[in-house]
Amino acid sequence: MRQSSLSRRSFIAGTGAAITVGATIGADAATAAKAEFHYRLGLSQPLDSPNFIRLQEMAGKVREESNGRMLIEVKGAGELGSDSAMLTMLQKNELEIYLGGNVFGPLVPTMEMPGLPFTFKSSTDVFSALDGELGKYMRGAMLAKGIYTFRRWFDNGFHHLTTRTKPIRTVDDLVGMKIRTPVQTMTVDFFETLGAKPMKFTLNQLYEVLENKTADGQTDPLGLILLMKLYEVQTYLSLTNHWWSGFTLVANAEAWKALPPDLQAIVEKHAEKAALAQRKDLDKLNSSALGALKAKGMIVNQADVSGFKKPLGAFYARWKETYGAKAWNLLEARVGKLV
Repeated sequence: MRQSSLSRRSFIAGTGAAITVGATIGADAATAAKAEFHYRLGLSQPLDSPNFIRLQEMAGKVREESNGRMLIEVKGAGELGSDSAMLTMLQKNELEIYLGGNVFGPLVPTMEMPGLPFTFKSSTDVFSALDGELGKYMRGAMLAKGIYTFRRWFDNGFHHLTTRTKPIRTVDDLVGMKIRTPVQTMTVDFFETLGAKPMKFTLNQLYEVLENKTADGQTDPLGLILLMKLYEVQTYLSLTNHWWSGFTLVANAEAWKALPPDLQAIVEKHAEKAALAQRKDLDKLNSSALGALKAKGMIVNQADVSGFKKPLGAFYARWKETYGAKAWNLLEARVGKLV
């Protein structure tokens, strides 16, 4: 447990999306000292993102309902380090709670499954799977690695491609292009299958590697492209809708078990409310982002993704073997046959 005081902060979403700023979280030294549990929650997304705002709001509700028995200090924008660093801290119980994106795959491969390309048609379809048996199976695999996973995922949305040198009109335009990808192997395999040159970097490095031209392009949803100000370092936005990504709220299993049942129930309740509210925020943000990105000067085109899909039979077969028959069957029960 940590007894350091929390600093009072206020953040305003500057994206033009209809996002309400959550209550700020602050506590003087005396208030913090009275807390039975003082946990930190790390994430890499910007301070004006729906993720940070809703988690900050969640922490305030937990503090209020627990009568100050539990304080959750929310650390956003990669303040605690990269996603890989925060995941390592979480495993060592040096960080109690963490909101992670495409970072769990190297530890628990099945955590990548919701992001398989051209598998789900909408976020609603994804959440139906994650809130059901597939999600339950994935949470069990995470717990076996010492990580407690909250049931409700946060949304990030469907990905598109941004590039500096040329638009992506067909799969041929990807050949030889240096694309920044998340650290998970499946995303690397996808771009290699299409002839691109994927380069793994965590989110906190994204802007830098695009600015210094280490990578020519990248993959992200519209809202994150806007929040990360990638229009400053990328010229083209090619609409591909090639895969979904989201964020998973997790806790170190030992830290979670240390909480009394009543505090666990309070955190669970407000974590669920935060996730459901964030999903609505993200839908509004992504819906408004395209117009905002055009206004920022990005050149937008609709890509022909038919060529993207042709080589994926062998790709799916490889990843079916990696994820295992049980997990794959749970996935296909939702989306139909992939192999």
